[in-house]
Amino acid sequence: MKTLRRSSGFALLLVLWTLVILSAIGLTLAASVGTEIRASQSAWDDLQIDRLAKGGHEVASYLELRAVGTTQEDLSGLPVQPVVPGLTYRVAFEIGTVDITLEGENRKLEPGSASEDFNAGFFTGWTGDPSRGREVAASIADWIDADSDPRALGAERPSYVVRGYSPRNGVMGNADLLLIKGIEPRDLPAAIIDSNNLPAVREPLMRFISAIPSGARVNPSYASRRVLESVPGMSRPLLQTIIEVRRTSAFVDAQDFQKRTGLANSSPILDYFVFVRGSATAVIAAARLNNSGTAVRVERRVQRRTGIGRYLALIEHGFPAE
Repeated sequence: MKTLRRSSGFALLLVLWTLVILSAIGLTLAASVGTEIRASQSAWDDLQIDRLAKGGHEVASYLELRAVGTTQEDLSGLPVQPVVPGLTYRVAFEIGTVDITLEGENRKLEPGSASEDFNAGFFTGWTGDPSRGREVAASIADWIDADSDPRALGAERPSYVVRGYSPRNGVMGNADLLLIKGIEPRDLPAAIIDSNNLPAVREPLMRFISAIPSGARVNPSYASRRVLESVPGMSRPLLQTIIEVRRTSAFVDAQDFQKRTGLANSSPILDYFVFVRGSATAVIAAARLNNSGTAVRVERRVQRRTGIGRYLALIEHGFPAE
């Protein structure tokens, strides 16, 4: 009898352990399947949001036929709503929405065309060193001028001969910046910097420097804060006013800018601004899926207009829309 009970107890324990093992295997398989399902859903969402962003650019091309961003724009019958009139428009698709921002490469500084003071202001802010900012600005001016006479803090051929090259003494190339005296490799990539005694992320330099010709002036409707604060004569109150006012609508022209910011007619700051998108127009498409929470896909495309048409010059992903 005791032997029978022991056998029954052993069999029961064996069954229980078998159930535990099978349950563990089942949970492992369920977790594995769940992980695969989530991975597949994530991949599908990535594909959808990528296509949604690209679709936004196609819509932006069509909207040009409707004069979007001008006083003659016609959005009747379209699933398009102005977010910031003249600048940002929201397009509703079945799977999500795309915010289309109409701007240009003149949101950035073009060192080869900007004034020496403008360059000095920017590179002073970028490096945190006024002397180095002036050195870079003077060296850029010497790099592109036709003579061989160095400016104070600047650089002509004797400063570069040990590096094995000479200044162009002509139009600055889009890859020349690292060759300029005062610019160091550490200035180009993203970095952690000190900001008001707190760590902050500094974005890559090329987010603020134009890679293609965009002119000596910037458009205050969408130029970044870092570029705007570099404008000679820019004050903090005026900078803050520009940032706040442009959230309601883009600046139409100089008169509209003065009226809305209170800038005096005689202010030289206007010499650094332009109010058109220029020959290197750009579109930012920020796509959001309806079911993906906070996931956003941002793609910025630049088209350079030429005398015989236009061509796609640059695509940037993950560009921060300001």
